[in-house]
Amino acid sequence: MEAAALIHLSTPAKAQRALREELTHLGLEWRALRDCMPDWIDTAFESRVGILQLKTFLSKNIGLDILDNGELASRQLPVALFKTSQGTDRDQVTAARSIATACARLVAKMTLPEWGGMPNDPAEFREMVVRHSGYGWPDLQSMLKVLWSLGIPVLYLPSLPALGRKMEGMVTFVAGRPVIILTKRAFHPDLMLFLLGHEAGHIAKGHLPMRDGEAIVDDTVGVENEGIDQQEVEANAFSTGIQGDEVNLKQLMRAYELAEAALDHAKKTAMNPGYVILNAIHNTPVGGKRPFALAMAALKQLPDFNEGKSTDVICKEAVHAHIDTERLRDDSIDFLEKLGVL
Repeated sequence: MEAAALIHLSTPAKAQRALREELTHLGLEWRALRDCMPDWIDTAFESRVGILQLKTFLSKNIGLDILDNGELASRQLPVALFKTSQGTDRDQVTAARSIATACARLVAKMTLPEWGGMPNDPAEFREMVVRHSGYGWPDLQSMLKVLWSLGIPVLYLPSLPALGRKMEGMVTFVAGRPVIILTKRAFHPDLMLFLLGHEAGHIAKGHLPMRDGEAIVDDTVGVENEGIDQQEVEANAFSTGIQGDEVNLKQLMRAYELAEAALDHAKKTAMNPGYVILNAIHNTPVGGKRPFALAMAALKQLPDFNEGKSTDVICKEAVHAHIDTERLRDDSIDFLEKLGVL
């Protein structure tokens, strides 16, 4: 019997409530997800065929399966390497991983550069990045240019419509290529440098199995995580190798003084001054806590090397420069736009 015949038809309101309950049970956030659905969603609940069409859309775009009885179910993916912090249950990030993987697959199908590998030496990768930088140091734009040119799409998805905890970043292998997904919310581009380098390090060091659906999911990324494993050590080292040596402050400064010191250090070492500030603050805790507010204030004192562009804008520009939207259906393009990928 066809799945459409098994979908119970009631009033549109009841049908919508039933779908909302199905998706919530799967760990998906209905309100955020509804905003990304097609414009015909309201009329879809008026017929069995419309409901099935909507479920087919969800199956394709957020990585779900439709069972024989017409219900939606999580799609089976290979067991991921979850890099979770203490106290985090892997199930908490499963829904976010599922949506991110589905989005990665859609974008991978549109990506123009072919995947052919990447350097495993961070110094070599850094040289490639600096050649694409207008300032002589790695920045988010130049890192994205190199990764995309190597056939590695990078997606920024800080608003994944998933309930519960979300990872900071992940890498997955889909449609014949690795894809990096960044989900950590960070307006200032320099805040993404270490995380992006870390995820790239997982690819460069061969941590990611090159089989469809395989993934490494980073709940949190840092150098002091309790129980950190060797792969995380290597990914951290790769990221640090791109940006430059560790920076330590002998004493705290005012924001404008820290910005001036970072610029001076950047000129001498070809390090990104924003990264210098963030790294110095990371290595200079006060009373057991890092003065992050000082770092943000100092970042604002720097010249605007990012030309007023946020992380979101920079990542979207990189996506549009390396894809062919003709390779994907219009409804999937619309979904990715509403989700904020395009």
